[in-house]
Amino acid sequence: MKLEENQSSTESTSVVRHYENTQNIFQKAFVAVQCNCALCATDLVITVSTVTNGEIKEEAYCPQCDLRMRSKVHTVQ
Repeated sequence: MKLEENQSSTESTSVVRHYENTQNIFQKAFVAVQCNCALCATDLVITVSTVTNGEIKEEAYCPQCDLRMRSKVHTVQ
């Protein structure tokens, strides 16, 4: 489902910080891929906002490279 930019009504926005309990090297590598820029390794800025009833939008971008690394809409179940 493609969402238009003008459809998204941000009811609440919060910055997600990552405080993971990584136990092994594979978990640490996964967290690094999800939370750091693939180009420069800077911490990504991750925001979560409400799009519609039952859907939230997650966006991650790199402030150093000024690139959007991901934008996903998740359905809350």
